[in-house]
Amino acid sequence: MTSTFERVVKSVVRELDPKGDLIPVDSLRSSTSFRPYCLLGRKLSSSWFWKPRYKCLNLSIKDILEPDAPEPAVERVASFHIEDLVDGMVQGNVEVKALGQGKFVSGAAVLATASTSMDVCMLKVPLHTWGAMNKERRLRQPEHKILQQLRSCGSDVFVVTEVLQTQEEVEVTRAQKQEGCGQFALPGVLRVQGKGQGHLNRKKTVTIPSGSVLAFQTALLVIGPDWEIHHLQHKDERTFRLPKTGHKPTSSTGLLSQIPLSYFKMRFPSTPVDMVSDGDIEDQMPVTEDFQGLKVEVSVHADGLKGLSGELCGQILAGLMKVLREEPALESLQEELEQGLCCGWVASPDAPGGAILECLVQSSGKVEEELARPILYLVQALTELNETQRALLAEALETGDLSGQSRLVQSVLEQSSPWKEHRAVSLPQELLGSSWDSKAPAWVLLEECGLELRVDVPQVHWQPDAQGRTSALYACLVLLPHLSQDSA
Repeated sequence: MTSTFERVVKSVVRELDPKGDLIPVDSLRSSTSFRPYCLLGRKLSSSWFWKPRYKCLNLSIKDILEPDAPEPAVERVASFHIEDLVDGMVQGNVEVKALGQGKFVSGAAVLATASTSMDVCMLKVPLHTWGAMNKERRLRQPEHKILQQLRSCGSDVFVVTEVLQTQEEVEVTRAQKQEGCGQFALPGVLRVQGKGQGHLNRKKTVTIPSGSVLAFQTALLVIGPDWEIHHLQHKDERTFRLPKTGHKPTSSTGLLSQIPLSYFKMRFPSTPVDMVSDGDIEDQMPVTEDFQGLKVEVSVHADGLKGLSGELCGQILAGLMKVLREEPALESLQEELEQGLCCGWVASPDAPGGAILECLVQSSGKVEEELARPILYLVQALTELNETQRALLAEALETGDLSGQSRLVQSVLEQSSPWKEHRAVSLPQELLGSSWDSKAPAWVLLEECGLELRVDVPQVHWQPDAQGRTSALYACLVLLPHLSQDSA
């Protein structure tokens, strides 16, 4: 079963915020980080198909302003009581008869239950508070070291302006019970008969403390001679003023606005595209927001991996295997790669994933951009997945069983494209293997994306908010085999 906390949060946010303005918190561990007035960086993204992620900077707005004083109080603008009960069963029976040869009968049932009851409230920093703070407080001098680092990379800074949080401790339980039985009879001189049955019970309980943030909203912090908060951000607005160049400002969509335009010099499978020219990057990228666009994007980076030697692929794959099961190490590797492509050099070659960084830099420390681009894209896709999915990918890499899973995920994305509506997606039987149940790796990989699957009829219920993680899963399943010694 996928993260109980994550499912609860998405369910509550869908109910209270159908327009999608709020940003769901993706783990219970980080639910205490996104408080009003907290400053956030935004995890960069080199993909159109999964959203940039926010990272807590362990700073509040008061840490960068003077005079030093507590933040003003926030307003409680709304309170809600949420109660959600799911109790359902799916069952099916199959009987196969072969004339004169015997009979096989089987049955299966899946019972799923989930219950949630919680009181939540919306806390918001009033607009007039920002105006008053702007008049009364100035930026500290010298500038905070973290702001200096972010300025050097051209990274944007955001401030939390609104949160949805629990008002009391909540216990959420999800349970799943599977039962199956079968019997067979074979006629002949020696009559053979048999029967069997089995069951599998799975249960998850999570306690969400009072005051945990489930979702939040941000505004852009703009720093010039002074500071101000922009609630409605235009695409060319940035936290720090960029030095004047011969190019028009690029959009602030994640990594696209952080890395020099030379980063985007790439050739699509059939059409050469030179990204170093005037104009917004989105206007020049021939990428559509559907599966065909995702396929083109992944193919570009797959082509970059095809040129690597077998020895280099082996070293990179070995390095990935070391960090794949450790999220902090994987995130640290991502930050080093982003920093390297942004600034042209790697600052901490001894950081987690150092074996990978050594493969991507020259002796002087200068980054080999052509090598680093597809690796960064793959690392970002892996970071988008959760711990369970990354562990399954590590196991599949050891057994070499990735191709069937990539074709299955591709089928789901193709049939559900353009991903904006709920729909039932049938799964080709030839891609499911000998078993299709909640223990199958492909089942778990898809379920952990936030999709609902069925046992009796091989089917996935597509959820639009699963698009980002499912797209990242597809990218990982396509790119990882290119690093194996056999395919290099």
